[in-house]
Amino acid sequence: MTADWVRLDPRQQHVLTVRAVLAGLSTGAVVSHASAVALHGLPSAGWPRGPVHVIDPSRDRMHVTDRVVRHPGPVDAQDVVEVDGLPVTNDVRTAADRSRTASFADGVLCVDAVLRRAAIRAGCFASAARRDPTSAARHRSRVEDVAEDARQLLVERLARAPGTRGLSTARRVALFATPWAENGGESLCRLALLELGTPEPAMQVEFFDGQGLAGRCDFVIGDAALEFDGKVKYDDAAMRAGEVPSAVVKAEKDRERRLLRSGGIRAIGRCDADDVARRLPLARTLRDLDLELRPRHNATMWAHRQV
Repeated sequence: MTADWVRLDPRQQHVLTVRAVLAGLSTGAVVSHASAVALHGLPSAGWPRGPVHVIDPSRDRMHVTDRVVRHPGPVDAQDVVEVDGLPVTNDVRTAADRSRTASFADGVLCVDAVLRRAAIRAGCFASAARRDPTSAARHRSRVEDVAEDARQLLVERLARAPGTRGLSTARRVALFATPWAENGGESLCRLALLELGTPEPAMQVEFFDGQGLAGRCDFVIGDAALEFDGKVKYDDAAMRAGEVPSAVVKAEKDRERRLLRSGGIRAIGRCDADDVARRLPLARTLRDLDLELRPRHNATMWAHRQV
């Protein structure tokens, strides 16, 4: 059992802990907060290693032990879904709870993923047949519309929440979040760009040339692009889709050449998760792109989006 346990990643370990703890609780408890993030497979800056979080409608105040944190209820029926046989707060309720009780970064990670999942469910990413600027613009507008609907559901859920603790942060998270982050790494990269003081980037921007789609860039800041990937693109066999690393490198160079020739951008930089975590390597890359940095301390949003 111990060997099986250590082979699990922290999220999987917490999910098993949730299942064990919930079996010993009274009926009516619903998995919530950080534990719901784990059950839904939403991104997190660090998976919980502490107690399991539940909402318990039978309680009128929080009760904390080493094994479980019981948040007081009630829980609306529409806020509950079943995940692997367990009652769990749905993604909107989970995002609301997470953004009120966790850090701004963890709130953004969660809400970014919820907005993107809403767009995926709506079929926005089902087809990649965007081979001209007009169809790309329609696609972008559709994703933004679906995400805005999901954002409004979150804002409405926050408005119904009791108390004011964490509400200001949660509202800023809801406004800052984007459906364009394809994974938690891109969400963290966008937060790092905010902290380092770049202008607000556009994400997943598509550029076209005479042959059609030249490529898509993760972040576009002015006329410079930043790609978040790193060596995993070349080292991970699944990401290479059967290609040898040298072929992937060549294809990437060809793509960059077309992007630069498209006239939409003048320079491309690259970063990975380590660069984002350490900040200084990312700052150097940004300066190499001739981008002016105005570092922000305790940054939460780009200035023009603050409320």
